[in-house]
Amino acid sequence: MKHQQGGHAVAKVEGAGRRREMQPSSLSPETLVDIVEGRLREDIVNAVWDPGARLGVEELRQRYETGATPVREALSRLYAEGLVAMVRNRGFRVPLMSLEDLLDISRTRAAIEAAAMHHAVEFGTTRWEDEVQSAFSVLERRAELAFSEESERLSYHAAHHAFHAALLSGCQVPRLMALQSRLELQHSRYYRRLPFGIVTGPVRLQEHRALLELALARDADAASAAIAQHVMLTAQYVEDTGMENFLTAEYR
Repeated sequence: MKHQQGGHAVAKVEGAGRRREMQPSSLSPETLVDIVEGRLREDIVNAVWDPGARLGVEELRQRYETGATPVREALSRLYAEGLVAMVRNRGFRVPLMSLEDLLDISRTRAAIEAAAMHHAVEFGTTRWEDEVQSAFSVLERRAELAFSEESERLSYHAAHHAFHAALLSGCQVPRLMALQSRLELQHSRYYRRLPFGIVTGPVRLQEHRALLELALARDADAASAAIAQHVMLTAQYVEDTGMENFLTAEYR
């Protein structure tokens, strides 16, 4: 199964890192590249490799049980998204992490999501309201499970993404949403490396409930300000606590 991550097809996160046979003979080349791209994106966002780690074609070919060509094409696509780095004479790498980069991503994402939220609240339909409520109900259930069962945390991340996607789905500005999608993926690399529950997880459920209530109340200004503040949580935590030891500033 797959879910949509900001316009990108991403394999369902419960299977992160699991080896799954693709049976390439039954798939078109373009479909095969799409599958490898989705699984590689999933693994990068879920911190399967440390920042700066080498992404060798042969190793990835074996991991995803496919040929070198789909792997190279997937790496090139994710390089364009900012989820893969290219180091001269050293090949593809997982991008480095720094507080400066996190602040840049967070501030830009906050500005874009504030605008998208304002538009969604202003122009979202009754169907949008139903989808937001439904997504929050799933998030609430997942949060309860994730609090008691570590194995449920990836499912929580999927529900968390789905709730944010539902909130912004009322925004009918495609270029704005394309930027939001790319920034969310880059931002996810950071907050998923922090200990679970600090800037995400069950302890933040009330903040999500407040976003839901503001959206359904059609308070565009307040909802816009709240989503911007919410997006900045990861960067603010890292900056305030000096917790930069999970960041990597140079390629090995």
